Amino acid sequence: MKRAYLSISYLAVFFFLLAACREDTVELKMFGSLVGSVFESGQNIAVEGVTISTTPATSLILTDDFGRFELDNIEVGTYTVRAEKDGFKTVIESITVFENKVANVIIQVEPDSLTNAVPSMPNTPSPTDKSLAQPVDVTLSWMAEDTDQDQLTYDILLCSSNQTNCEIVVMDHPENFIELKGLAYNTVYFWQVVAKDSYSEISSSIWSFETNEFPNNRFVYAKKLIDEYQIFSSNEEGDLIQLTADAGSSWRPRISPNREQIAFLSNKGIDTHIFVMNRDGSNLRQVTKELPIRGYNNMEVDFSWSPDGTQLLYMNNANLFRIRPDGTGLNHVAEAPQGFTFSEVDWTGQQNLIVARVTGATSYESDIFLINEEGEYVQQIFSDIPGATGGLQFSTDGNLVLYTHDISGFENETGRLLNSQIFLRDLRTNSTTNISQLSSKELGTNDLDPRFSPDGSKIIFVNTNNDGISRKQIMVMDIDGLSRTMLFDNATMPDWR
Repeated sequence: MKRAYLSISYLAVFFFLLAACREDTVELKMFGSLVGSVFESGQNIAVEGVTISTTPATSLILTDDFGRFELDNIEVGTYTVRAEKDGFKTVIESITVFENKVANVIIQVEPDSLTNAVPSMPNTPSPTDKSLAQPVDVTLSWMAEDTDQDQLTYDILLCSSNQTNCEIVVMDHPENFIELKGLAYNTVYFWQVVAKDSYSEISSSIWSFETNEFPNNRFVYAKKLIDEYQIFSSNEEGDLIQLTADAGSSWRPRISPNREQIAFLSNKGIDTHIFVMNRDGSNLRQVTKELPIRGYNNMEVDFSWSPDGTQLLYMNNANLFRIRPDGTGLNHVAEAPQGFTFSEVDWTGQQNLIVARVTGATSYESDIFLINEEGEYVQQIFSDIPGATGGLQFSTDGNLVLYTHDISGFENETGRLLNSQIFLRDLRTNSTTNISQLSSKELGTNDLDPRFSPDGSKIIFVNTNNDGISRKQIMVMDIDGLSRTMLFDNATMPDWR
C-alpha cells in the first residue's frame, strides 16, 4: 500500500509542474500599419475632416487637408474601416493588415442627397440687369454660394432679342465670370446662369443688357488675312471692326452716299460678284447674278455708286451696266471702244457724268474718258502713254478727277509698277497736277488707289514698296500734297465718306 501511495504522489507532482510550465508560455503579437485617402466619388477631390474608425477598434482619427489618414502599429488582422462625414453617405471598406507591412485603402464617398444643401440662386449680375451701352467685348459676372462648401460649376446661357431659344455658351465653367467677345452692336442680349454642385443645380433669373450702337466709322478698307482679303471698318485711331468673314476674298469696299450701306466685291462663288451690306456688316445680300463683274484683272476693277445711292455702276468686260442694290433694274449704259474692256468707273451728279478707264491688250494700255448718262463719249482726258494707270474718282463737285500713273514708263509681262504717282486733273482748265511729287513720296514706292476725303481737302491712298511683296499702308495727305502721314498699316483699297 505504501508503494502505491508514493506512485500517486509522484504523478500529482508531475502534472502540477506541467501545468505550471504551460501557464508561463508568452504569446508574441505582430503589428503593421494602415494608411488611406478619402475622395469624393467621381470628382477626384480630397475630402478633409472625415471620421475614420475601425472594427476591431483601434484609434478614432480625422482625414487631413489632403483627405489622408494613417494608423500605425496596429495588430495584424482583417479590419472593417468606416468613413463618416456630414453631407456624405457612410462608407465601409474591409482591408487586411499584415506583419511589418503598410496596407493602403482608397475610399470614395458620395454626397448624401438627404443632407446636401442646394447652391444659392446666382445673383448680383454684372452688367446689372437691363444695362445699356455695353461693349461688344463684355465680361459677365455673378455671385453664388454653397453652404456645404462644395465646389460650384456654372452653365451660362445667352441669346439675342432676335433668337427664339437661348443657347449654352459654356458648360461646367469653374469661375463666376466669363469673357464674351464679338457680340453684335446695338443688340439686346438675354443671359442666365445655372449653378451646380455635385448633386443639385439652380438657375438664376434671366437678365439682359444692350450693346453699344455701331460706331460712326468713316473709313473702310480691305486687309489680307492669311491668303484672303476681308473688309474692315475703322475710325481714325485704328480701332478695327471686321465686317466680312465668308469663304473667299472680299475687297474693294465702297460706302454709299448716305453712309448706310457698303458695296464690295467677293469671289466666294465661281465668279466675282457685287455684294451689299449694312455699314455694320449685317443684312448681307448679293447684287449681281446673271452678269458678274469682270475686267482685265478682277482684283483691279472698281465700280461706283450712283450719286443718289439708288444704283451701282459696274463693268462686264466691254460693257458697262447699272443695277439697283436689290439686284433689280439691270440696264446697259455704255460699250468700250473696240479692243478695250472697262476697268474702273466713277459717277458724279454734276452733269450726270461718268469717268471710265478702259484697258487694252495689256494692263499697261489705258485710256480715260468722260461719258454721259446716255453712254456717249464726251471727252478723252488721258491718252495711253507708257506705264500703268489707275485709281479713278471724281471730287464731290465733279470738277476734279484723281488717277494714278507710273511715271517710270516701265512695262513688262508681270504688270509691275516702279514709280506710280497720284495726279489731279482739273476738268475746268484741263490742267494736271502731280500731287505725289509735291508730297515727298519715298523713292522705290508706288502711290495707288487715291480717294477724296468727305470734305475734299485731303486724299487717302495706298503706298507700297515697288517690289510687289511688301506690306501696304494706307496714307493721307492734303490735296496739295502736304502733311503726308500713315493712317493704317497692312491695309489697302480704302474708302472714306
